Amino acid sequence: MFEILFIIVMMLFLFGITIFVHEWGHFIVAKKCGLKIEAFSIGMGPALWKKEVDGIVYKIGALPMGGYVSLPQLDPAGMEKIQGDNEEEPRDTLPDISPWKKIAVAVAGPLCNIIFALVLAVLISVMPKNEVMEDTGVFIADVEADSKAYAAGLRSGDEILAVNGAEVSNWYETRVESLLSGGAEQIVDLTVANPADGERVLTIPVNHPEKSEQLIDGANEASPCQIFQVVEGSPAEKAGLLADDTIFQINDTLIKGTSHFIEIIQANPDTEVIMHLIRDGGRMELPIIPEYSEEHDQVMIGIQFGGSLGLPWTLQGNPFEQIYSDASSIFRLLKALVTPSESKQAASGLGGPVSIFQMIFISLQMSMLTTLGLIRFININLAVLNLLPLPVLDGGHICFALWEGTTKRKVHPKVVASLVNVFAILLLSAMAILTWRDTDRIWNVSRFFKGDDAEQTTEQPAEIPVDEAAAEQP
Repeated sequence: MFEILFIIVMMLFLFGITIFVHEWGHFIVAKKCGLKIEAFSIGMGPALWKKEVDGIVYKIGALPMGGYVSLPQLDPAGMEKIQGDNEEEPRDTLPDISPWKKIAVAVAGPLCNIIFALVLAVLISVMPKNEVMEDTGVFIADVEADSKAYAAGLRSGDEILAVNGAEVSNWYETRVESLLSGGAEQIVDLTVANPADGERVLTIPVNHPEKSEQLIDGANEASPCQIFQVVEGSPAEKAGLLADDTIFQINDTLIKGTSHFIEIIQANPDTEVIMHLIRDGGRMELPIIPEYSEEHDQVMIGIQFGGSLGLPWTLQGNPFEQIYSDASSIFRLLKALVTPSESKQAASGLGGPVSIFQMIFISLQMSMLTTLGLIRFININLAVLNLLPLPVLDGGHICFALWEGTTKRKVHPKVVASLVNVFAILLLSAMAILTWRDTDRIWNVSRFFKGDDAEQTTEQPAEIPVDEAAAEQP
């Protein structure tokens, strides 16, 4: 109970500090530029706690969906109905602020998120590691002979090079491209290659990640094993294996995961095997002889594994590469949202606050290193999204200020207020929809709103009709 309570408190703290960093950026620059500040809030809606200091109301909102700094000179009519009950002096009595100061204030929030993410990236790069995401290639371990994938030509040992023409270097990218570009039927063109058959393009159906953990029915993905530590004096040390080496193949067998690796080692006592591994971006082979350990009563080579999580925020190493990877992920999603052939699939992959808290919850149970990577990822996403040119976001205020700075004419306050409020309502509505969808996905709450017929259908699944395509799936 105490562990779960601690995780919940940490979830709220880590998400809250991300919002705080963003709003603090607006706050501190607004103060330096002489703007009127009415309120500084972490969270939205009714205040759970508030205190006024030097004319500024500091508060914590009941809804942990964001935060705001109330700046009437950027938003002349305010957002009182959404932000809270700010009753201040009339807006038309406030002095004008130059558009360049407005831009500085608007940019400060996302900039602080980027700086905070970079600090986290540096911290991640120097911390002891036991899990990483390496670009070790996308290999198929084995394919069931009676599967559609096998019939399409997919074979054990194939490396997936591209999905619908988009190059991929790890399983996460492969899943994202499959989801976004697979179309309504979730059918993709995979560019694959192996030494025996060469490079070829195969048309294969793939699964939506919410429907199946297996991307391709009948095909198991290879999962390279990352070495965390090499035991002194062990066969691994004698053979030349090092920490951070990634083993992806033993002899002619691609590794499906750590359990598969251990199984192969157990089957080869006192027999030389060839380790195919990746070190510093290059591939190499090392012979090694597993030895039986009386102490542990099993065949061993003397290594400890870390976990390859296959998620973008588990990337480590160069801090700037971490930031670039995070930004690339969100830009890829934004591109998909405005691409007609990908927009539906992209929208289905969006998540709201519930998904964010779920990811933080899971990462906290894994390790602090994974959690820091996720918070870095969230900060970059928050920065990029807030710079979009929408009136309710920082990018919208930048656009208004640029118009004023270049034309020497202000956008009418009522126009600004109307646009801000309309887009705020749209944004909150979208957040509400995503929250409902995420909640239903995790806890299936929609079952409580179904009628008797739905309950009967649930109790008698054999009577549910299935189409021919679904029936053919293995």
